[in-house]
Amino acid sequence: MNSARSLVRAIRGPILLITLGTLFAVDYFGSYSFSRTWPILLIVAGALWLLERIAPEGDTGPGSPAGGAA
Repeated sequence: MNSARSLVRAIRGPILLITLGTLFAVDYFGSYSFSRTWPILLIVAGALWLLERIAPEGDTGPGSPAGGAA
């Protein structure tokens, strides 16, 4: 089983693409333009970076030590 950090790394790209698509949809259908909502991309990227930094490192699967060290 992979570590939580590698999980966050794996979902970083798709989450940012979904956020970008949502912002373009809000620009097209909503009352807010992309020029007003683009900082949300920075917030989402920062939140994912923070999750990666606080996630435990190492294998956290069944049978492995709690700290992830072998």
